[in-house]
Amino acid sequence: MIENKYISTGIENLDKLLEGGIQKGFTTLILGPPGSSIEIFGKQISSTQKVLYISTEENKKDITDTMDRFGWSIEDIDFVDIQTEFSQQILNGIGRPINVYEQKNKSIIKELIKQGSSKDPPKSLRKTDYLGYILDRIKSTNNQKIVLNSLDFLFSEYSNEKVIRTINEIKIQNMQKNSVLFLLLTKGIYEDIIEKRLEGISDCVIELEVIQKGSTFERFLTVKKLRNFAKKIGIARYVVESNGFVLETVERIM
Repeated sequence: MIENKYISTGIENLDKLLEGGIQKGFTTLILGPPGSSIEIFGKQISSTQKVLYISTEENKKDITDTMDRFGWSIEDIDFVDIQTEFSQQILNGIGRPINVYEQKNKSIIKELIKQGSSKDPPKSLRKTDYLGYILDRIKSTNNQKIVLNSLDFLFSEYSNEKVIRTINEIKIQNMQKNSVLFLLLTKGIYEDIIEKRLEGISDCVIELEVIQKGSTFERFLTVKKLRNFAKKIGIARYVVESNGFVLETVERIM
């Protein structure tokens, strides 16, 4: 029996457009502007197979509440809730340079002095290296599908070059594991060169688009790139219904 080379996206007509789903080992970039329901897309593709879901945008409860509302299973999802930890660090004042106000907090200064300049700062005062943490979690996972929602957080916290280097490392790990990796990014808020570089790294690029026509909106999903499979490139109208994304008219781009 020949092993299936593809993994379902969790969206029936998208799998049909891709003629089977996403090939194992592929990295897929998903681009969508605000209002495109890209955050729902990310959850829906996590509703099938065993999934490592890394969230930088929402906490676990918000994600599971939304998935419950759509009737999607969360049984096989391994959640990595970065959003909650980051929010807590912000509330605790961790991760920012010590300013004049904070210097008045003698307890922090005394603790730093106590540790000594030759030692690492105490864990309570240390900002998490989220890029390294995400890479380590992906290295250690055995899940078939990995969803990182979203890259926006990483670009806001690290230099563009550092994020892109890490994404290249993550892509290599994904290839070795023969899993599928989905990277979500809000379209239109970064320099065009950043999007182009990410598209170059990715094996597949899916773009969501919202067009206003009078008092209505039309939504389109485009498979812009699929490495070595030009005939699978196409476009489809979509709507978001009670069961999630529904792709309607599908057209091949020749």
